[in-house]
Amino acid sequence: MFQRPELFSNTRLSRAAKLGCGAVILAVAWWSLPGVGTGQPVTKSNAAPGRVEGASEVLSLGTSATGTIAELLVKAGDHVQAGQHLLRVECRNVEREREARESDLAASEAVFDRVSHGSRPEEIAIGVANVNLAEARLQEAEKQYQRAQQLHEGVTVTRVQIDQAERDARMAAAMLEEVRAKLVLLKVGSREEDITEARSRRDANQRRLEEVAARLGYCTVDAPINGVILSTRVSPGQLVSSMAPVTLMTMVDDSKRLVRAFVGEREISEICPGQPSHIAADGVPELQFDGVVESVAATVGESPYAGNAPQQFRQVLVSVPDKQQQLPIGLRVSVQFSACPAGPKPTAK
Repeated sequence: MFQRPELFSNTRLSRAAKLGCGAVILAVAWWSLPGVGTGQPVTKSNAAPGRVEGASEVLSLGTSATGTIAELLVKAGDHVQAGQHLLRVECRNVEREREARESDLAASEAVFDRVSHGSRPEEIAIGVANVNLAEARLQEAEKQYQRAQQLHEGVTVTRVQIDQAERDARMAAAMLEEVRAKLVLLKVGSREEDITEARSRRDANQRRLEEVAARLGYCTVDAPINGVILSTRVSPGQLVSSMAPVTLMTMVDDSKRLVRAFVGEREISEICPGQPSHIAADGVPELQFDGVVESVAATVGESPYAGNAPQQFRQVLVSVPDKQQQLPIGLRVSVQFSACPAGPKPTAK
């Protein structure tokens, strides 16, 4: 059970009296020490163990790519921005596949543009010229046939010549119909089925390119948040595989400091959000500062500092003053809690 400041002081004085000490005990207020606030000094007998953390949980970063590490762009302790490149995996085969997919997409887009835009004005002009030429040939062929009919068969013209003139006239008429039909098609444009097919091919190539681009994105590990790199666990030239995912590096948001304390389940009833607390770094007596309880965990777990103790613990997050925002993340501390503020206790989160 955490002792209140007045109870703790009375206990010490009563113990001194029982020992029969004649010396005068000078009661020095603990808050007169450098960096100490208005709570009670932390001692191992009445403090909860804890550690300094960043504003977020520690993030373990990995990749789904398979290849060797081409570049390690950061080291432990570096501050990075969200989106900054941290590591690159060699993925030449994926890069070549992306180039091929880009070519396929460019070709399919050209086909789609051609069929969706229809014939160019120059093509229609050529079609009109072909129709005019066919009409002229038909007129010439019809005149030749008419002249042949006016001649006397067997005297000035043979039957073969008449049949040949008739054939030429019919062929010229057929040719005219053909070029007229082609001109109509040029003016109407592409069929809806052709446009749909071209569009589908273009969209399929676009999706294939996006798939390859996504795979290529796995070859670069970017920072998901602003923060500090805690550790790197690979080196250039090392092989990584999607078949055996591993943590490549860890990072945390260091824009804020919190203390995560582990309070025994029997003492948790005395802890509430908004409660003042006093924090001291283990092994550094001069490093002491105040904090305020931000939240109390709703679930029970084990403390990493409990050893073989059977007691269960709940986690308590304590905010740290702005002037202490440069505390090393992972620093082990001890937290001593004062009394809860007056009024009903807020519900644990």
